[in-house]
Formats: sequence, structure tokens, C-alpha cells
Amino acid sequence: MIGSFVRCGQQQYDPEMRPVFTAPLFTKANGDRSRSREHRHTYEQLRHINAALGLAERSRHEPRALFAALEWAAVANPALFLTATVHYGVCVAGIDGMGRPGTEVDRARAELDSGRAVGTILITELGHGTSHVALRTRADYEPSTRTFVLTTPDEAAQKFMAHAGLEGVPKIGMVYAQLYLHGVCHGVFPFLVRLRESTGTCTGVRIGSVWNSEAVSLDYTLVRFEGARVPFDWWLSDGAELTREEELRDPADSPQQRLVRSLRVSRNASTAGAVGLAAAARATAAITLRYSHQRITSGGLAPGVATIRYGGVQRAVFGSLATAMAITARVNRARELALADDEAERPTETTWSPWASVHSELALTKVAATWAAERVTRDCRKTIGAQGLLEANRIREYEGLASVYHSAGGDNNLTVLDLARSLVTEALPPAPVETPSPSEGDVSEVGFCVRLARARENMLHTHLCARVGAMCDRSEFDRWNENTPLAWELVRAHAHRLTLEEFRARTEALDQGREREPLERLCLVHALEELDSHAEQLVLHGWLSRGQQRRIVPVLNEQFRALVEAGPGLLDEAGLDGDVLNAPIAAEDYVTTMTTSVR
Repeated sequence: MIGSFVRCGQQQYDPEMRPVFTAPLFTKANGDRSRSREHRHTYEQLRHINAALGLAERSRHEPRALFAALEWAAVANPALFLTATVHYGVCVAGIDGMGRPGTEVDRARAELDSGRAVGTILITELGHGTSHVALRTRADYEPSTRTFVLTTPDEAAQKFMAHAGLEGVPKIGMVYAQLYLHGVCHGVFPFLVRLRESTGTCTGVRIGSVWNSEAVSLDYTLVRFEGARVPFDWWLSDGAELTREEELRDPADSPQQRLVRSLRVSRNASTAGAVGLAAAARATAAITLRYSHQRITSGGLAPGVATIRYGGVQRAVFGSLATAMAITARVNRARELALADDEAERPTETTWSPWASVHSELALTKVAATWAAERVTRDCRKTIGAQGLLEANRIREYEGLASVYHSAGGDNNLTVLDLARSLVTEALPPAPVETPSPSEGDVSEVGFCVRLARARENMLHTHLCARVGAMCDRSEFDRWNENTPLAWELVRAHAHRLTLEEFRARTEALDQGREREPLERLCLVHALEELDSHAEQLVLHGWLSRGQQRRIVPVLNEQFRALVEAGPGLLDEAGLDGDVLNAPIAAEDYVTTMTTSVR
């Protein structure tokens, strides 16, 4: 039953995905650990999955299969996941959604579809923050040649963090630039630009040296344009067109709307990022759970017991597993919204960044998934000690992916501020209005915890509205700058409440019985851990009694003891067995596995 909860229809692809992602290209150690070899290996894996699964074409007609492949990629190699997300979810999807069919753009599409070229996105600029809302890279239209001339005006406007530094790998960039016609700016559009051929850098493109990252290792670099020419049809015009008089007709009616429309592929990036982060969180929890059941201790109080028998380990392991399952529920909802091409219920103003404006719920889910993966990977790494530091045991890889997604797919800091501002703009409380009473509930009931989460979120909303409103004589910058901590607290509470409600609803939708019990316990663990961290605040508001507060830890411990008995393979049904995890400490006998590797 955990399998159906986690995979939510995606398990139909497992028989196809398993042999692809457990092939020797993924399981054999790469003997040459140089960075360049690592990067080439990742691109070899991309070509492998593209050929085996036909992902480019399926992304158009069977997008659910692409999400399934990205889940597997995140577990197998976070660098591959990031590369595939950009290649398929941004570049291929950008051509399909914003390019004009039946034109020269089909050549670029064919190269990306076949894997002959790798797609990368170039949007962030080096020298200034929130550069997405004030890009300085120019694309000047030249009527005589019907081309666009791309120019980087100065060093501060160089494109930053594009994975385009590795020589010998053809790259096509999706470059965001301000469109100029006759010297007049018409807003931000994406343009396809050939950055590299197998023989070298293309004319008008300057690519710097590779900047390494320990988080997710790719060939990150700086890119500048010095008169690079872009064919007319490689302008991803999104329905905009030039008249015979060479005037622009654009379905977007403002520069802000043009930016949001041009960045609508970020829906794919947000959703894919959340899908990958949830998969990494589950894999981390599965590795740690398996190892904790095997690791024998010699402590004086209980020599010979496994570490999972210790209360501190139980709280870390099952707290992490509960977080992973909770965010899985939330991400599964986000994936369904993306597959249904759902529009955001609440349009969000672009103040700090455009990401929440594209789709507020998907942006929030990506932020929440980052927080969840970061918590799970950090706590699990600390819990298993030195083994957690080894690259072979994978957890540092997953932790790196979580750190990358603070910025990738939209900067979380800026998205949180935009989401908070959107919540304050609405006069009504964000959660259903309830006033919990200690006499009406028990902390062992998830429903009571949900009511408390709603009450706390509405309280924070009221406080933030009051504080921002009381500063009406101050500038907007000052009003938000001085209330940033409370804004963050509100968005965290908002994300927690929505996630808990989704976890509860999806658990209760399963058939009752012993197989549902672990999920019910994990849902309660997730609810109580958050409740415990804010219990004092809830007591002061009269929503929780001191007696109920004292019961939180005993009820948690009761759940932990029951979950221990579920065994080390609790997530096997979700496809996370030892072969897929590919970490020595996740093997059935980690000592033998690690010893064999040094013979």
C-alpha cells in the first residue's frame, strides 16, 4: 500500500525504468574521478536514457512517463536529473510551447530529440540580484538579415551557471534576453542559441572555464554574447509576431505579463524539481532505515542492539521518513496539476521574482520540497555518522541536490517573499477558520493537529497583515524588509498545513487495514513533530493544554516503536530496494558489500 501511495500511478512505468536505471552505466563505479570525466559520464547517461526511453517524444504525448523517468534519475544520479529536467522540461518543452511549428526551429528540436545536442538554460546574470526581472542581455532585430543579434553589454550581464563548459559536447542554449526593435525594448523572450559544436565554441559566443560545485557536479560556466546571430525562427515568440511594417504584435499586454509568459516553462522546472527532491528524500530515508536496522552497537546499557532501537535514532529516522512521505503526497498533487495544465487559482504579483506569478501552488510546492529534502538529508547524514559522508553511500549527493534547489527553478528566498505578499494582499485568512479547544481533541488524532495547524497559520496571517498595515507611512521596501522573518514563518506554516492536509487525505483514501497503518502512523508523526516545535505558542493562545503538550512526546514514541517493527524494507514496495538505491550501506549485508569492494 505504501507503493501505491508513493508512486500514485507511476508504478506502471517501473518495469520499463528499472533495467534502464540499473544498467552498468549507473551501477559500475567510474574509475576516473576527474570532474570532466564525471560530466561526460552524466551526458552519456542522458543519451542512454533518451535512446532507451524515447523521452523527448514521450514528453509531448505521455508527460507522465517523463516524470517517472525524472524520479528514477534523481535517485540514480542527481546531476543527470538536473540535466534531464532542463533538457526536456525547459528546452524541449519551450520549443514545443513557444516556437512556431514547421519552421527552422524544427532543426533544433530534432537535435535535442535525438540527443545529438544537449539543452541548457541561460537566464541568470552575474552582476545583479533578481536579474530575471531586469535582464540586460539584448537581442536586436536586424531586418536586412531577418536575424537577432545577441549582445552582452558588460561583464555584469554575463549569463551565470549555465552547464555549457565541457568541450566536445554540442549545446543549444535557451537564452533569455530583452527584444529590441528599432532601438525600442519589447520585453523578455527566449531565443535558441547554438553555444557549442563538437569542434568548438560557436561564432559570437564566449564561454568561460568550468566552475566546479560539490553540490551537483556539472560543467557550470559563464557565457557572454558578442554579436551572436540567431535565425528568425529560433526566436521562441510565444504567439508574438512581426507585422509587415516590422511592428510587434504581442498577446502579452505588459512587460510583466510578457516575462511571466516567457517563463511559463518554469512550471515544468518547479514540478520536476519537486518530483526529484521528493524522490531523493525517500531514497535517503530508505538508505538510512536499512542501515539503522543492521548497524549493531556495543553500548554498555544495551550491547548488541541495532541503532534503530535507540530513541534518538528512531526520532531522526522516522521523522525523516514521515517528512519524505508528507512531501510525496504534496508533490503528487503538484504533478497532477501540471499534467492537467492547471492554471493558478491565485495570480501572484511579480515583486521580487517571476516564479510564483507563473503558478503559485507549484512554486510553493517546489519550495516546500526543498525544505523537506534538506531536512531529511541533513538529519539522516548526521544520524548514520561517518558513513553518511562517503560519496558511495549517496546521501551527500541528495543533500547537494536539496541545496541546489534553493536557487534552481526559482530562488526560494524571493519566491517566499512573493507568496507572503500574495497571502497578505488577500483579506481573508488562508486556512479554514477554526478555533481549536483543548477539550475537543486529542494529540493522538491527526484531525486535531490539522485544526491546530490551521489556527496557527491564520494567527500568523493576522499578525503579518497588522504589522504591514501599521507601517503605511513607510516605503514598501521598509514594510517588507522589517517583516521578513514573520513573512517566512507564515509561508512555512501555510506550506505545512497544506502538506499535512494532503498527507491525511491521501492516507485516508486508501483501504483500511494493517497495510495502511504505517502511513497513518507516519502522518501522525509528521503532524506531531511540527506541533511539538510550536506547542508553547499554541498553549499561550489557549488552543492546547499543558497536559496535551506533555503527551506529544509519549505519543510520538509509541509511533516510533510500532514503526520499528515494520522492518528495514518498509519502502521496498515503493521501488526503493537495495539494487535501486545502489549504496553499500543499503545492502542486506553492508559489511560484506563494503569489504568486497576493496579486495
